[in-house]
Amino acid sequence: MSALPYVFSVLFGLVIGSFLNVVVFRLPRHESLVKPGSHCPTCGSTIRWYDNIPLVSWLILRAQCRDCRGRISVRYPLVEALTGLSFGLAAWRFGVRWELALAFVFLAVLIVVALIDYDHMVIPSVVTLPAAAIGLGGSIALRPEKWWVYVAAAGGGALFCLLLALFWPGGGMGGGDVTMALVVGAFLGASTIVAFFLAFLVGTLVALYLLAVLKRSRKTKVPFGPFLAFGSCAALFAGEPLLAAYLDLW
Repeated sequence: MSALPYVFSVLFGLVIGSFLNVVVFRLPRHESLVKPGSHCPTCGSTIRWYDNIPLVSWLILRAQCRDCRGRISVRYPLVEALTGLSFGLAAWRFGVRWELALAFVFLAVLIVVALIDYDHMVIPSVVTLPAAAIGLGGSIALRPEKWWVYVAAAGGGALFCLLLALFWPGGGMGGGDVTMALVVGAFLGASTIVAFFLAFLVGTLVALYLLAVLKRSRKTKVPFGPFLAFGSCAALFAGEPLLAAYLDLW
């Protein structure tokens, strides 16, 4: 395959990443994603179109608002770069097929959920429920012979998180994680097992670091969304071969 699909996917990802920054900032504040247009969070001045070019504008402006010289967080270009990179990797992994469109949607949702949960300890159902419907419908349309796998993965993952939330209330699992599990199962199918395994593995390592090194209390709340997003991203790209390699051991 020529380099054109990769280039387009990266550029498309940069643009989508710019929009995801808006979603992550406004959605938890119950603000419109459309109006007003992009503006400086410090002085409220409208951002000019040439100051809103992903990555480039942040570098040219030296991380400052053109009007008030307020600082522009480095997270904005990092989210844009992460989205562009992940979209480029998705093009490499899936090629120019309908699976690529589903991967784009899934990756965008993972980034939004991870950042909102990290910032506010909440996973908005207004994102996860439509995403679960899109993922389940798209996955079944592409692989109708495995419809039951995606249904079982979505339902099983959600039930697992629900049981954890009910019987382990101090474990940091909530309703948002239940709906996020629906999304993961709907998009990943059998690879959901890999996503949850990696999520709990990394989450446990981070918890141990917080306890042993940073001396945090056992009651310190740590959002599960970012870990599940990480595990899901890894499972999207390598879940099937990892699961097949594990099953071959038996």
